[in-house]
Amino acid sequence: MDTTAGSLPERAAPGSRLKYFLRALGYFVALAIVNTLAYRGVGDALSRVAPSWLATLIEGLVYLVGVLGLTWAFCRFVDRTSLRSLGLQARGWLAKLAVGWGLGTLLQLLIFAALGIAGWLTVERAGWQPVDLSVSVLSWLIISFNEELSFRGYILQRLAQAWGLPAAVVVSSLLFAMVHVLNPNVQPLAMVSLLVAGLLLACAYLVSRSLWLPIGLHIGWNLAEIHLLGFPGSGIPEPALVRSVVRGPELMTGGSFGPEGGLVGLTAIILGIIILLVGYQITVRRSNQT
Repeated sequence: MDTTAGSLPERAAPGSRLKYFLRALGYFVALAIVNTLAYRGVGDALSRVAPSWLATLIEGLVYLVGVLGLTWAFCRFVDRTSLRSLGLQARGWLAKLAVGWGLGTLLQLLIFAALGIAGWLTVERAGWQPVDLSVSVLSWLIISFNEELSFRGYILQRLAQAWGLPAAVVVSSLLFAMVHVLNPNVQPLAMVSLLVAGLLLACAYLVSRSLWLPIGLHIGWNLAEIHLLGFPGSGIPEPALVRSVVRGPELMTGGSFGPEGGLVGLTAIILGIIILLVGYQITVRRSNQT
């Protein structure tokens, strides 16, 4: 973790804090509109006339272009800065992405192992098709990238300028959880886990001062959970290499919502935060010694 990758946003002077809050609020409203247009507008219209895989592909690309365009426009015309300033630095981006991806995958494998050892897990064959699986993977890559660009990128950082980093981390994580409230099979513990997942991803941004680490972490978590291990992704079943079926207590397993809806998944998220903080402390000590 490169502690010199970039600077974290600082709280603005008292006279200008309101404008940063209004920018974050305006962005969040515009983001909701983009999401609705991509998935309820373009997606629903295409699903009536095109194969499901093509509709999913196009709506995902529309969502990607929409969020990139929205974030670029806010950075360029409202903040007079660039997308890169949000934490998309070129230096060391691939290493940070890979570390995050590996951590997200590791956490999901630990969940899989814990559920298996407890006897709550059965692995079944999945009748996946290459096209459907490939499009689903691409769709979740886009979702993972967009959510990090939006919530750990623009929203967290503008709220940090308005209220300071601690409040910004909590509020952006709460918003991240709330946008999943209408997902299938959601329940209170799942919302708590998503809030803590937002804290995990915010922690990844803070310790690396870069969006690439949380982007990789989010991608690794989603792809391992959904497509490698075959769990539902926040209540949404998708094509997968295998199908993991849980039959234990929903409080522990998350049931139909997926592992992040249960205590096993929540424990893995908290473990991820600990790993990030310990890794950061080790990096700081080594840099001080040299």
